[in-house]
Amino acid sequence: MEKKTIGILIYANPDHYPPTINAVHLLSEHFDVVLIGRNQDPPFWQYPANVKVHRLGKYTSVKEREQQSAVIKVREYINFVAQASRLFKDVSLIYAYDTFGYAAAYLSQLMKARSIPLIYHNHDLDNQLFPLSTLSGWVQRGERQWVHQANFVVFPSQERGFLFKKVTNFRGELIIVPNYPRKSYFPEHQDFANIILKRFENIQILLQGSISIKSSLLELIESLTFLDNSIKLKLIGPIQETEKSLMKDFALDQQVADRTQYFMPVPYNELASHTWLATVGVCLYKKTDINHQTMGTASNKIYEYAACGLPVIVSDQPNYREHLASESWVRFADPDDSHSIASAVQDILSDFTKYQAMCLAARQAFAQKYNYESAFSPLLVKIDELVNCSQLAKH
Repeated sequence: MEKKTIGILIYANPDHYPPTINAVHLLSEHFDVVLIGRNQDPPFWQYPANVKVHRLGKYTSVKEREQQSAVIKVREYINFVAQASRLFKDVSLIYAYDTFGYAAAYLSQLMKARSIPLIYHNHDLDNQLFPLSTLSGWVQRGERQWVHQANFVVFPSQERGFLFKKVTNFRGELIIVPNYPRKSYFPEHQDFANIILKRFENIQILLQGSISIKSSLLELIESLTFLDNSIKLKLIGPIQETEKSLMKDFALDQQVADRTQYFMPVPYNELASHTWLATVGVCLYKKTDINHQTMGTASNKIYEYAACGLPVIVSDQPNYREHLASESWVRFADPDDSHSIASAVQDILSDFTKYQAMCLAARQAFAQKYNYESAFSPLLVKIDELVNCSQLAKH
């Protein structure tokens, strides 16, 4: 039986968003997929054969696009919407990501002769409204007006979803899909027992993802001064140049420059090789905005650490405790206090038997409940129902 086709749209490079990659793979098991993104930064992800990928627009880097004039940005967005409408000609449902993606999906619908189901998946909340002199300002206001046309709105965090409903007065159905990794992408390491022993003998604290002052960069560096000299900090991910310079100067000042290792971002398909070799994973965000305060289910790196059997240190904040307090492989630390971070590290590493048990518990928790297959399953059922209804209406 021929698979029905759905469209997935994101106004960015989809390869940069693990939750989007995960959804594409799971949806492709049930539907043919037309995936539309922007032609920015080199593509690196290999999608399933029945996923047709369209990277629209002239190739540029993210930095180059940020520097474009408002006129160029508006023109490009209009062209993106027009092309998306044509490419989505025969799809039975559109799954759109984030503000720009949803607005483009809604506008592309207006050009079609018939209406089809529309799902809006938002990762992060905008902390402020941009002025109407910018494309972002117009798109944000469009989103708030048009969100009521969505069949479902999806968030990775219940708190973000509830706040979004309050801001937009959205009265439709809200669905929570945490940003867990795919179980099929993180099979258990065949040499896991030896990996655990090697980790304990060569201790490495790992922060993967965005590296910034807001994610306790300086506190992590300072925490090394309270730990054994053999313990190193590995940072892997994007960082602003100003903060990178500050990081280097601060590490030198704290006399731990030789123990602080920074690596440029690597593609998602290479990241797990670094994670498996680390000893402890950290996910520490300060209370800077609503997104940082609601990472208990929205941070994919917490659960990527778990997928690789890593004990994890997270921010000692209510949202994190609500979701992770019962997990034996999780420790909490004050993201503003380097002593607190060091104490959490020392607790994890105080005894090999305890450390080994934490590693095994982390991997088991991921395999049993903190995986994208489990999280996405209820939404997948609803998508299947919508597609079938859409096909019946078409005929």
